[in-house]
Amino acid sequence: MDNVTSLPPPPRPCTIKLDSTQYAFYQQSHIQILSPEGVCLAKFGDELTREAEETALHQLREQICLLEVLFDQITDDVRLPPEAFTGLADMLGKVNEFLHKQPE
Repeated sequence: MDNVTSLPPPPRPCTIKLDSTQYAFYQQSHIQILSPEGVCLAKFGDELTREAEETALHQLREQICLLEVLFDQITDDVRLPPEAFTGLADMLGKVNEFLHKQPE
């Protein structure tokens, strides 16, 4: 006796093809997908990627400055919890990645 019902087939994906004007705009900015009510469902494009990268870079620079201040203020032996070591390792990994991406 099999009482398992099969799932309906997934809907076919919707493809939106941009005309040349829309594509040119997309290359210079981004595209938003809006619901019928005007609610933004999704945004994508190079501009958004650049903004996200710039924000991440700004945050990394701020964190590097904070680390520099922290290290300057350490004068004696300091005991750090394991979570601090993990955070510092993550931060130094990001700094290392950033430095390798910079042109020489």
